[in-house]
Amino acid sequence: MKQNIYKDVIITSEYLLNQGINLLFSKEDFTVDNEIIALLDVSDIPRMINGKTIVIHEKFGIFFVKRTTKQLMNEFHKFNRVGFLLSKALMKYFDMKRNIPMVFGFCSYMPMSGGSRNCTDWIALHWLKKVEQHGTSANFETDNGLTIRMNFPNGNLHDRVHDVYFLSEQQVITLGSILAKGNMKMIPPRYVGLLNDYNDCRCLFHKDILVTWSGICNRVDSFENFLLDAITKGEIEADVTKEIYHQKIYRIMKLY
Repeated sequence: MKQNIYKDVIITSEYLLNQGINLLFSKEDFTVDNEIIALLDVSDIPRMINGKTIVIHEKFGIFFVKRTTKQLMNEFHKFNRVGFLLSKALMKYFDMKRNIPMVFGFCSYMPMSGGSRNCTDWIALHWLKKVEQHGTSANFETDNGLTIRMNFPNGNLHDRVHDVYFLSEQQVITLGSILAKGNMKMIPPRYVGLLNDYNDCRCLFHKDILVTWSGICNRVDSFENFLLDAITKGEIEADVTKEIYHQKIYRIMKLY
């Protein structure tokens, strides 16, 4: 991205649709990837440009697409093959109720509000260097020197960011422990945003989570139950069907 264009500028959807409009372009062949820095929802903002989302991208710059932010985020399952699956399973395991993020290993995308049913802005936490809340606004400073401001209508920003990083941390720990059983090791990328800062968190939530193999096994079992619950939802005698599926999975794990 040509950062000099936006040096000393606070990037907002309003700025891009007014002062920065001549710098924008349309890129309808765009496919989602981890180099998305932010998605700005402009589906309800009156404008002359035929687009519903402004994408801020590390490689391609800032551009329009006709798809909504919700449509773009739902396309992540094509990129990483799991989409929101692991995030939803972990949120259920840790009893988190709202604002479903998209977490896959060290890469995390956080919605500014809702996120599950409506279109909203999204920010990539793995690109962040600093976060600040100013009333109902959120300022994000990225690793490449951009400052992006989004509406943040409800909640505490640092708590929200903490929870998403917590999910990322727990996912990495779980996957790393499983890989270790195969004499493999997970190598972190060069930059993981603020994840290392939150690894040192001493909040009560972190203190309650003990990293043991028994705990890892419980999470794997919980993930299996999450999938079976989803598969059998609405079926007659769902509990019986779940038990049958569980037994079949267990048999597959054994030689005979």
